[in-house]
Amino acid sequence: MGFVQGFKNFFIGEDEEPEVYQAHPENNEMQEDRDMFKENTMEYTQAPVQNTATYERKPAPVMQLVLARPKTFQEVKSIGDEINAQKTVILNLETVSNDVGTRIVDFLSGVSYANRGTMKLIAAKTFAILPEVVAYGGADIAQELEKNGYNF
Repeated sequence: MGFVQGFKNFFIGEDEEPEVYQAHPENNEMQEDRDMFKENTMEYTQAPVQNTATYERKPAPVMQLVLARPKTFQEVKSIGDEINAQKTVILNLETVSNDVGTRIVDFLSGVSYANRGTMKLIAAKTFAILPEVVAYGGADIAQELEKNGYNF
């Protein structure tokens, strides 16, 4: 009973027949529609299953490393091309004489300088020629070798 009806009954009196609300039983069609709606919404809320295979892609190499072990001075041009291509070159001069090794180092240090790279002695008769974008970390081997009496 609402507030207005209660106020009215207080002053006027109650109606002879009070209002009675009766619950109406639902139709079977309405219940079936509700059940179908619930089933359909359940189908759409579930995540779809994917059966596609996934493959891992390896990233492209950022830095390329070339090991060069020339036997003659004529092989130096191809090593210089690798330096021009901004690749890191490990140069091993164990197989050449000291005179040829000196000529190779002079030529490749010029190529490295022209490309704004650096050339570091990393072991006896072994050099690392690094492009501008590669930093060198660690002890300076050239100083260590000179302290031990080795001069190249």
